[in-house]
Amino acid sequence: MILREDLPQKSTMPISEIKYKAKLDQNESPIDIPIEIKEKLFEEFKKIEFNRYPQPYFYYETKEIFSSYLGVSPKNFLITVGADQGIWLAFFLAGGKNRSAIIYEPTYPIFKHAGIITQTNLEILNLGVNYKISPDTFKNHNIICIVNPNNPTGNLQDDEVILEAIKRNALVVIDEAYFPFSNKTYKHLINDYKNVYIIRSLSKSLLAGIRIGIVISDSDIISMGEEVLTSPYHLSILQLVILRNFHLIETYYQNSIKIVNEEKERIYKVFDNLGIEYIKSFANFILFKVKEPNFVYNELVKRGIRIRNVSYMKGLENYLRITIGRPDENELFISAIREILITML
Repeated sequence: MILREDLPQKSTMPISEIKYKAKLDQNESPIDIPIEIKEKLFEEFKKIEFNRYPQPYFYYETKEIFSSYLGVSPKNFLITVGADQGIWLAFFLAGGKNRSAIIYEPTYPIFKHAGIITQTNLEILNLGVNYKISPDTFKNHNIICIVNPNNPTGNLQDDEVILEAIKRNALVVIDEAYFPFSNKTYKHLINDYKNVYIIRSLSKSLLAGIRIGIVISDSDIISMGEEVLTSPYHLSILQLVILRNFHLIETYYQNSIKIVNEEKERIYKVFDNLGIEYIKSFANFILFKVKEPNFVYNELVKRGIRIRNVSYMKGLENYLRITIGRPDENELFISAIREILITML
């Protein structure tokens, strides 16, 4: 057989491509950058030679510029192609044969995917819908994976759990992809601990289509990570131009977060009124419980409303997840869920 026999046999990230009126299934920002800002960015793109590779000086200048927004020294972060590449890099650096990682499910499936592909020995613990990590589970792993807030449950771990993990002789990977909504970060710990590895994403607020992620860590880890990725050649010049001109985007970036948080509160109230059980979320989505998840999901799809059916995940058998959309998209969902629940009485 030409290919490895241990490769995944089905899609890690199943997604519907059904036409929609409301796209509430992929945790993107519901708000796009205004056309006038895109035009300003296009003017910057025109200055770039598309026939040339990104040059190291351009990459390091970009880090200098973006460091003011990130609040860390350029030597303590690197730029990736989406947050997923930051996950892969963690396993490239600390995983592999004869090495181990612990993953807590249900969670973002790319962690397990990266572990399998790198042939890392995985210990997988299912925490169910409550998703509370116990420090007792920290053993002699080379990688400890903590998604905070977790996807798809949306909850945060206690500080004590994170600090206990960091005391272990392991690379502690803290996925902070939803930091814009939680405002919870452990980036300050890189000053005291060399094993803290934080992943960020710009995909949740405005820039999912551009594919930009960030890894924040000790300078030695960052330096080695850039060697492994052969920085800057893993990036496109367009990604670097976007980051160099983040000042054009930041106001809209912050506004999109504000809209999502306000709309999330509105949906909480609707769920409360309808008697729908849900998990308080520190991200841009809400996990909620229904009696017949497949039926509810299919009825929403019929109405052109795409959400994520997570009921196939162990511990989430009766749950669905909605990404917070634009007010008009959320209104379509609210009207539909009310109508569907009435039919189920």
